Amino acid sequence: MKKQLYLAVKERLKNIPGADGEPLFRHFDLWNQQVEFIEQETPFLTPAVFVEFLPMKWRTLGNRVQDADLITRLHIVTEWHALTADYTPDDEEDQALEYLDIVDSVVAAMQNFAAPCTNAWMRTQTIPNHNHERYVDSVEEYICRVTDTSANTPMTGMDGSVIVKEEQSVTVVPEIRHL
Repeated sequence: MKKQLYLAVKERLKNIPGADGEPLFRHFDLWNQQVEFIEQETPFLTPAVFVEFLPMKWRTLGNRVQDADLITRLHIVTEWHALTADYTPDDEEDQALEYLDIVDSVVAAMQNFAAPCTNAWMRTQTIPNHNHERYVDSVEEYICRVTDTSANTPMTGMDGSVIVKEEQSVTVVPEIRHL
């Protein structure tokens, strides 16, 4: 299920065009603290998006179906140009502040986003991380309800015949309980 969620987010963000009309993001991956250990990491192109799924506490709904509140963090990694002081020439300042526009484009793209097994994602938090020399890790956090029906398979008898054939479905629940 997380694979499908990651691929759905990646597909959604791949459609954001850059100034040149080409896709804005040049790298996608699952979060593994790539920016924290940049010297040991395989180099990646920026801007980049890393998807982090936080731990989930599952609730059993019955009939082998579970749901959980899923918190996902999108790490939007851009180059840091450090030319934002008020005495910086305008063209250099515009380039240095471009990372803020990139974050805004992600927020716009994720508005009303829903993956196949979730309801609409809601942004809950923004966490800027400037603790790196060459990069800014802008984190946008989202919450949604995810429903897992992967264990809901037809029941079979000892001879292998299907006893009850149940349809697999996705339940969309509009309300979210905050943790």
